[in-house]
Amino acid sequence: MRLIRPERAEQLMRFLTRYSLPMQNLDLLDQALTHSSYAFEHQLPYDNERLEFLGDAVLGLVVSEYLYREFPRSSEGVLSKQKAAIVSRPVLGKRAQEMGIGELILLGRGEEQTGGRERPVLLGSALEAVVGALYLELGIAKITPWLIREVFEPGRQLSHTEEFSDFKSLLQEYVQKTFQTVPEYELVNEFGPDHNKQFEVVVKVNGHVYGQGVGHRKKTAENQAAMRAYWALIHPQRALPSGVREADDEVEKLKPEEKLK
Repeated sequence: MRLIRPERAEQLMRFLTRYSLPMQNLDLLDQALTHSSYAFEHQLPYDNERLEFLGDAVLGLVVSEYLYREFPRSSEGVLSKQKAAIVSRPVLGKRAQEMGIGELILLGRGEEQTGGRERPVLLGSALEAVVGALYLELGIAKITPWLIREVFEPGRQLSHTEEFSDFKSLLQEYVQKTFQTVPEYELVNEFGPDHNKQFEVVVKVNGHVYGQGVGHRKKTAENQAAMRAYWALIHPQRALPSGVREADDEVEKLKPEEKLK
């Protein structure tokens, strides 16, 4: 391992102190925050990909037990959906951004210039690598309370917001059951510079537009359009409440699995 500069060590220690993590091996944490692009440019013999692999497995096991104990009456199918949402790369990426992990990642020049420090998939992978490093040093028993407090519970809240809820699946189930067809998504516009492009999408059912969405990713725009279409189909006489949080809370009331059976 290379010698960590004092300013880098101080930066890593601030992160550990902020989250009350008694990790001593700063080399291992530094590796967890070293992207492959940086390792390639600086000819380092390591990057964070192996730790990412390990952290992914740790997250899968711990979140499964957490959900099993937290929701004793939920079926396997419901638990699987909750698990997939909480540890999805977009949700992990958002949580990593909120935790300041984006500021700690060592990136190559190309990744830095193309906005890698704010890319959800890259951030989510870095958080997985950090989990892998913490597991190796502290063990699963010590990191489980931290994971629940800092990753899983915030992840559950994020997964219920407009940006991350899987309204596409919800809309498809409803449309198939009600109209015996499937929704169709159409990209109608792209705007903004390449590094900050936005996409506008509409969703149609039987040729009629029921929802429109805008986002930095096509998937995000489609999900927003699906949420608005689902609301329009369920409440044709009511406008979608203003405010993302309010709308999410209202739509969430429509989502119990038994209503789709």
